[in-house]
This record gives sequence, structure tokens and C-alpha cells, in this order.
Amino acid sequence: MSPQQSEAVERRLYNALWWAKVQSAGPIEIDPDTPAVAGLTRAVAPDGDKVWLVPTMPSGAGHGVLEELGAPPVAVEQPNETARLLAICVTCCWTDRSAPAWPGATGTLAQIRSVYAGMRGRREQPSDLTLIIGSLRRLHATQWIRWDEKVAEVRLGPRVVTWTPTDLSTLRDLCRHLPDPPPATLTTRPTPPPADALPDPTEPNSSTEPPTAEPSAVLSATELGVQPGLGVEGVSEVDDE
Repeated sequence: MSPQQSEAVERRLYNALWWAKVQSAGPIEIDPDTPAVAGLTRAVAPDGDKVWLVPTMPSGAGHGVLEELGAPPVAVEQPNETARLLAICVTCCWTDRSAPAWPGATGTLAQIRSVYAGMRGRREQPSDLTLIIGSLRRLHATQWIRWDEKVAEVRLGPRVVTWTPTDLSTLRDLCRHLPDPPPATLTTRPTPPPADALPDPTEPNSSTEPPTAEPSAVLSATELGVQPGLGVEGVSEVDDE
């Protein structure tokens, strides 16, 4: 076998290995230095520290193909409610709709609750938070969003990079028909204290005690169970009951 043939075989085996991982686990987080894989899209996080491999959907792929790729199109439980929440997350996180949806901006649970109540045309009900958190968890479990439950903040997930221009056009129109979210008030992450430095013995009243970090408070959302995920097609069902 020539060196070129050997390299081609190794490349096919490399691609097959990563495809097997994606088929088993869905979109997966990888090291930024990982070489590209044929047929898998790289979704780079805003800070550049994380990269996800996401299967590229074949045009017109049916349910069987999407299931095989680890990207089921419809949630088994409460698909319409989950679709509504995905549309609301898009409205809150896709603030610059002239730009790609990924990576978008950070949204908050307060924004989601406000848009949800406005979409329903009524005041928030006691059961709304249960439905919202359940749908957020389902969307997070299937990589449509990144839901940080400790601080009640959300970003769009890596699977949105597979949305086509037609999908994005539909979503822009959908966002125009949903209530505008209020401004986001994000949780301030505590800054880690600097490394201890040796005191200057020439300065009076120098202290050897390390600085004390200020305590910070975080918001925890209601604990609920995670359910299966939602596909792109579910977004069009936001008006269904």
C-alpha cells in the first residue's frame, strides 16, 4: 500500500470513529485543536474555549435519518410546549438577526417568563414555571440550548449551526410576531482572588493575609425531570395547543 493510500484509509477510519461517537451521543464537545471531520460542523463557543461537533443534516432528511444521526426531530413528550420555549429562547438570545443565530447572546429566565406570559396573552400562572423549566431542560439535554440552571441563564446550543437560510428566515418572521423580551439582567460571576503575593517588607503595615473574596448569591431554578429533546421542525408548531 502506498503512503497516499495508507493516509486515505487512516482518514476514513478517523471520520468513521467520530461519526460513531456523534451517532451514539449526539453533538459532542471536543478540544479546539481536534482536526476537522468530514460531514460534521464545528460550532465554536463565543470564548473560543469550547468546540462542538454537530452532524450536518442532509437536505430533506426524514425521521429515520435524523434518528440515526442522533438528532431526533420531535420530542416524545410535550413537543408543542417545548417548541414554544425554543422559539422564545431564539427571541431572547438571537438579538442581532442580521447575523447568524450562533452563538447569539445570553438570555435570562426572567426574559423567558415575560415573553411566555405575553405570548399566552395573560398574567403568569403558578404552573407556568414548571412547564418552562421542564422544556428548558429538554432543550438543554438535546443541545438546542445551553441552560445554566444555577444562574437561570440561557444561550442557544450548538445544534442551531445546522439551521439553513430558509430556517433562519422563518425564525426571523416568527420572532417579529412574539413579544419583545425585557432587557437582560445577567448574574455577575465572582472574580477569583489574585494569587497571594509576598508583602513588601519596606512598606509599613504590610499584611501577609490574603485578600478575602466577597460572597456572591446565585439563583437556583425549580428542580424538575429531564425529558427527550426537540428537532428543528418543532419550531413551526408554536401556535398548536
